[in-house]
Amino acid sequence: MKKYITPANIAIFIWGIGLLFINEMYYEYLRYYLYISIILAVIAIIYDRLKRKKENQHQ
Repeated sequence: MKKYITPANIAIFIWGIGLLFINEMYYEYLRYYLYISIILAVIAIIYDRLKRKKENQHQ
């Protein structure tokens, strides 16, 4: 059986709720929310790549 509730799915769900909330309540900050989202996603990708590289070197 597949695992549907994963940390990545929870993070995307919370991000989506935040996006809807900011879109409805604080529309003028929507652009900055998306900019921060992109920056955080790039940081997470770089961190994951570095972690995998370290794991591959130790094998």
